[in-house]
Parts: sequence; structure tokens; C-alpha cells
Amino acid sequence: MLFQAQTQWKQISPSSGDGPAFERPLGITEEGYYWDSVFNRGADVLRHAEIVVRGSPVETVLSQTNLTNAWGFLKQRYPLLQATIEERAQDDVVFIVDPSRSLPEGQVELFFEEVHTPKEVDRKVDSLLNGHSPLSNTLLACLFVLRKKDESGHAHVLIHSAHYISDGIALDTLLRELLQLLSDPDSISPLPWTERMGLAVASESLPPNQDDSLPKARWRQAIGCTVMANRRAKMFGGHTLPRAVSSKTSCTPARSCTASLSFSVQETQQILQTCRDNKLTFGSALPVVGTLAMARVMCSRYLKGKMSETEWNFRKTVPMCNAGVVNLRPFVDSDWYNSGGAGNVSLSIGFYLYQTPAMPLGLAAGLAPGTTMPPHLDMLSKPRFFHRCRTTRQRVMEYIRHPLYFYITKTYTLPRVHRVRDLAIRWRTGQLEEKGGDLEASPFSPEDEARVEYIMNHGGGTRGDLDKVLPSEYHSPNPSCGSQQTIIELLEVRSRQHCRPAELYLGASTFRQKLKFHLYWDGNVYDAEVVHDWLEELMETARVYLCHRATEGV
Repeated sequence: MLFQAQTQWKQISPSSGDGPAFERPLGITEEGYYWDSVFNRGADVLRHAEIVVRGSPVETVLSQTNLTNAWGFLKQRYPLLQATIEERAQDDVVFIVDPSRSLPEGQVELFFEEVHTPKEVDRKVDSLLNGHSPLSNTLLACLFVLRKKDESGHAHVLIHSAHYISDGIALDTLLRELLQLLSDPDSISPLPWTERMGLAVASESLPPNQDDSLPKARWRQAIGCTVMANRRAKMFGGHTLPRAVSSKTSCTPARSCTASLSFSVQETQQILQTCRDNKLTFGSALPVVGTLAMARVMCSRYLKGKMSETEWNFRKTVPMCNAGVVNLRPFVDSDWYNSGGAGNVSLSIGFYLYQTPAMPLGLAAGLAPGTTMPPHLDMLSKPRFFHRCRTTRQRVMEYIRHPLYFYITKTYTLPRVHRVRDLAIRWRTGQLEEKGGDLEASPFSPEDEARVEYIMNHGGGTRGDLDKVLPSEYHSPNPSCGSQQTIIELLEVRSRQHCRPAELYLGASTFRQKLKFHLYWDGNVYDAEVVHDWLEELMETARVYLCHRATEGV
């Protein structure tokens, strides 16, 4: 299989004239995120790791030489890190990989800075995701090391990349291998270039049915397209947190904001055990927690007189819509997956969407402004909560376990590519600014939004237990005693993304045995106070329903 996938790459003459270079077209999902990046670097991702160097001088472990060697090795191992983009036409965008670019020498892709406070680190991260990113068509990934001047050994490592060459799995791989290489430079060894190129392919080129004839493959794609069209046709209504969306929103680059809160180790253990007791994963509970927390924010605003009667009556009766992201790697060709694709640094994600019932309100549905906010269990009992969780799991599983899911999710992506490409090109040429001045800037009502198309309450998903893929300690052999010596300890890891216009994302993950909610949103559209209220409600909702060994829903 590996050689079959490798035929995507075509050998070309390199610009430097030293050795062969290769090119391949972007896949459908890659192309969608490429056009996002053209629109003011939309969807760029960043993995932020806080580390402490313990078993060796920090000047050695985080030296420019050590980092250059480690980053160069990763670029050899994962060729898309050293790729460039060539946009030949609107429908002809290609990756070009020149092996001579694997060494960072002469290229501005490693950055070293000193910081004094956590706020300085936050400001740096915010600047990278809000207009000051060094990424471009000739630099698809880079590395920042921020040394803390007031704390010996402490540092922040930022892996910043275009989304079209990486995803959550890819960034986990990069961070883990980077920290291990910095801890043990002697582990660096050459790798077969042809094998690595064979893995660096578009997920759409890896159907699970590699032996299909061309007519049968076309039949599968046609049926997948029909299934997706039928599912989209059944979606209607929907709403999300109160926001200010107007005809200018899609033309205005997002202002990326983020917030997160963590549970204690004990609370995390209780939450996960409650899910197990009810034969659920936390991923099945997250959408229900998100919907109920959103309902409580809406209800609170109505009871405080911050929402009109008309809007409240619409919101409390209309069904909601949800969407999520799936790691596509297990759904593609098994040979590619087992040959290294499972953790490869590339983009391999799928999507799902489904309709959900109206907000769970219970006794809150008949309350009038000025009334006290009811407790959680008066809005949704625990048995009904777990019933909703199981229903959510069933709907998602029906979606992603469909035998043609690979083709269904491909169909989901294609219309977005055309829409985002048109937007990005008009933005790049200044046409959006000219048009934007003539557009009506007053916000739409939730009813008006839902009348045009179905509205997602939020996107997102869980990244699971990061402790299984990101060790907290990284070692080097100690010849004097024949054991392993800890060189780097990973204290905290955070994920960030440059939001797209009107985006609201709810994610969750567990690291160092602590479950954390993290939110990203477009600050031009969502009010920070409302989003933080939702985050607080997310925490409290999870505590009420999951922090006790409840089995009422079984």
C-alpha cells in the first residue's frame, strides 16, 4: 500500500538544483484549511507546552544547536513540516517537498525569546493567533522557545503550524518526539525517506477499500454523497449562545479568544467513573453537558431581563444542531495506518453532525423574568441526563460507523472548500473590504439566522486521556548507574487555534489526571462575559451530574 499511496508524489527539479524534489496536490480537507489560512491565517493551530529542565543544564538542553538538530530530525521524519505551498491556480494548489530544506539553517523557523511573567507568554500566544504569525506559504510550521528569566529551568515551547499539515494527533506526536529528542539527542538517527513520503499523503487518497475497481469506488462516493445530502436536508433550526452576527461577519477575520478551567484529580476520577458506571465515555456526555450549560445561560439571561420574550420563546422550543470532529486515521486504509499513519504528522480528520432536541428546561420553561434560577435537577433529572447521553452516543455512532463514512465525510468537506476559497480570494484582493462597506452591520436575530440555514450550537469534541500519549517525563540513559535520568518534565499542555468567523469551540481533555474544558471563540461575535458564564456552567453541570457515582440512568 505504501508504494501505492506514494504515487501521489511526483518528482520534479528542485529550485536549488541539489537532488530531487517532489510535489503533490492538496487533498480536499487540506485545501479547505489552506483557504482558511489565506483568510488572515484562519484555523492555524498551536500547541503550548510548559516544561522544566531538571537533569541537565537548561543551556544545553534548550540550546540552539540541540533544538536545531531535533527540529531538523522531525522535518526529515515528517516531510510536510518542510513543505512549501505553490498556488498555481484557484483549483491547482500543491505541496512541494525539497529534502534539502530539512535543516533549519538559513530559515527563520526557530525563535528564542525571554519572558518574565505568564501574562507575557499569553500575550505572545495571542499575537501569533491574531495577526502576527510568521507562517506563510513558504513556512508551514515553526517553533518558539520562551525561557522564563526568573525561574531557572522553566520554559514554554510553542509548536505553531498551519492546520492543513497537522491536527490534534499530529501535534501530540510532534510535542512528544521533540521533548524526547531534546532529552536524548543521541536517539537521532536517519530514516528511510521513501517511507516517510509514503505516509505524507492526503487522507482522501486512502480509502479503506483499496482493492475496489474504479466503478465501485465511484459508486461508493455517489452513495456517500446521497447519504450526506439526505442528512443535511433533515437538519433545521438551531441556535447558540447570544451573539452579534451580521452580514459583515463572514467578511471579518475572527478575533481569537480562549478560556479554560480544570477539575481536581478527585473530581476527574469521579466524573470518569460515573461515565463508566453508566456505560458511557465522557465524549458521549460532553454534548449534553454543553447543551444543558447553554440552556442555563439562556435561562439566566431571560430571568434577568437580558433576553426578550420573543427570543426566549424561539430558543426554548427550536431543536438544536451539533457537530464534531473525528480522528479519521482508523477509518482509512489499514496498511497505511499500521505502517505509521496512526500518529503521522498530517491532517486526517472527519466530521459529523446531528440534530438534538430543544434545550432541556424542565420547570424553567414556565418561569417569568424576575424569578430565581432553578437548580439543575429541576431542569433535567439525572435519568433524563443519562438518557440524552446514550441517545447522543447512538446518533454519533450511527454516523461514524456507517460503512461509507469515509465517503460521507469527504462529501461534507467539499462544499466548504468552494465557499471558503471564494471568501479567501475576495479578501486577499480587497473585494471584501469594498463590499463590506455596503453591507448592513446590524445583528441578525436568532430566528433570522435559523431561517437562512441550520445553526450549530458549537463545534468540538474530546481529545481523551493525553497522559497515554504525552508522558509527563522525558529521559536520557545514565551510564553511571544503568538507569534512565529524567531530563524534561512536562508540566502543562494547552491547545490553541486561530478561530474562523463566528466560531465557538468546546473541547475537553485529561492531562496529569485532571480533566479540563477549553473554549475558543470569535471575540468579534461572542461576548466574553457570556462565554465565561457558559464555562462556569459547564463546570457546575459536570459536577452535578457526574461527580457522584450516579447510576440513575442505567
